[in-house]
Amino acid sequence: MPACGAARDCVTRTDVTRKSRMSSKDSDSEILDVAVIGAGVSGVYSAWRLASCKGGGTPLKAKVFETSGRVGGRLLSVTPPGIPGTRVELGGMRFTSSHTRVKVLLEQFGIPTHPFPVREPQNICYVRGHRLRHQDLKTPALIPYNLLSDEQTPRSLDVGFVAVSAERVLRSMQKRCVDLAKVDWKDLAERYLYDGVRLRDLPLHYLLQRNVSDEALRFADDVSGYNSILYTWNAADGFPWNLDDFGRDVKYFGITPGFASLPTKLAKGFEDAGGQILFKHRLESFDVGWEGDRDLIEMQFAVDGDKRCTIKARKLILAMPRRSLELIAESGAVLGRAPENDRVRNLIRSVTPIPLFKLALGYRFPWWETIDPVAVVTDQGTQWRPIRKGVSITDLPLRQCYYWATDPDTGNAVVLIYDDGRDLEYWAGLRERRESPAYSQRVTEGGDAEWNSHKAPELMVNEVHRQLLEIHGVDHRKDIPFPYAAAYRDWSEDPFGGGANFWHLHVDSEQVGRDILQPKPSLPVFICGEAYSHQQGWVEGALQTADQMLATHFALPPPS
Repeated sequence: MPACGAARDCVTRTDVTRKSRMSSKDSDSEILDVAVIGAGVSGVYSAWRLASCKGGGTPLKAKVFETSGRVGGRLLSVTPPGIPGTRVELGGMRFTSSHTRVKVLLEQFGIPTHPFPVREPQNICYVRGHRLRHQDLKTPALIPYNLLSDEQTPRSLDVGFVAVSAERVLRSMQKRCVDLAKVDWKDLAERYLYDGVRLRDLPLHYLLQRNVSDEALRFADDVSGYNSILYTWNAADGFPWNLDDFGRDVKYFGITPGFASLPTKLAKGFEDAGGQILFKHRLESFDVGWEGDRDLIEMQFAVDGDKRCTIKARKLILAMPRRSLELIAESGAVLGRAPENDRVRNLIRSVTPIPLFKLALGYRFPWWETIDPVAVVTDQGTQWRPIRKGVSITDLPLRQCYYWATDPDTGNAVVLIYDDGRDLEYWAGLRERRESPAYSQRVTEGGDAEWNSHKAPELMVNEVHRQLLEIHGVDHRKDIPFPYAAAYRDWSEDPFGGGANFWHLHVDSEQVGRDILQPKPSLPVFICGEAYSHQQGWVEGALQTADQMLATHFALPPPS
């Protein structure tokens, strides 16, 4: 088989030499109608829809090629030992009430969901050494930040300082008060300027800094639990994303059998329609040629690490994030280093991968429930509530702690840690696998293969445990044992490069979102996935770009 990099760097329609490389032996081999690279959500969804919409009764010859040994991509649902009825999400973990594609697919496949609680009023917000409850964040006297007088109003604290800043930016741009719920951000980005500059050319963090105090911005960043969502965006995309996905009226839902059950169902639907998924197939390079008067893609794969194979297809879908695309050899008519491919490279690099990790810890009992309950005012009157579900937040490097589940039979419980962005530097040395041994799990029986294959670094587990006790104010208690099991997934590792992708400064995301679907209009190579969507970081975004690609370039009708 041809070695990686054998394909030429550029090709034109009149390239007779390239055309002649297709020998009679090549033309006799199987040629797929569509090859899909990546068995994440966008990949298996695209394959499923293509296989389900057969033209003229002729079965579509399609295959999905996946580097790893599983379906799901950045969806990774695992079962911890000692808690058999629970699926912990080491990858994507929820969807929102506005994610209609996800919602309808889950209903179609009969996959049950449940409310996903987040900021329960009794849960902890530990910032600047002050142990508050979430309900305290609307009481200025309790907040350890020097907010300005107009930032201490009930409304400012209720809607949040991203919304306050957005309102002030819009008032400056349009010379009138604007209802954020009715803003057309696309129109705003095209027609209006802020101090003579388009929003896509201004960092979100810059406009936040210009329109609220530094203390208000630090407060917003600390209590968000994230280290990236106020820093990485251009303002044209950052404002609507933050307001839509983390607004006060957003409702979240979890998937009871695990989010990975959705791509698993899609994969089965694709296979039932005659498709095939090939695992341990890593795309090394590809080039475009012709068979007669039709385009043909020739792909070189590494199989199981040490073997090679060549696959041909009439159309190629790269259902991959930025880093995965960059790992393909810079050769051929699309990715080669020739000047005519500069546009393709710029499209691919229009987003920033955001590193993040998940760490799940199993405990012998839910010790957080033994902390004294607090009074919470509800519509039914005052209730005394312990910490049982949702998330606690801190400005310590730990950042977010989700109380995931407690097993009703064994009493074992699991928490999930989420961290992204700047604080990952703190964990870098502790998670270095070459220096830090894996955490010694007290129990492994009952955990599924995925849990047991994602070993957590010992130093990291010990430090996370210490910070958990500090956040909850129980570091003096001797009855709280170390975790009996731990699992860890760092999504910054190849081939993902990050857990989400955000639009760069100066990028016209609307134009890029259209162009990336077929980066070279004359060639049958297509790109889809969460990275280049307008629902970045969400499964909905992966489905959104896949639907747009299938409608625009494969003539598929919109899904019902």
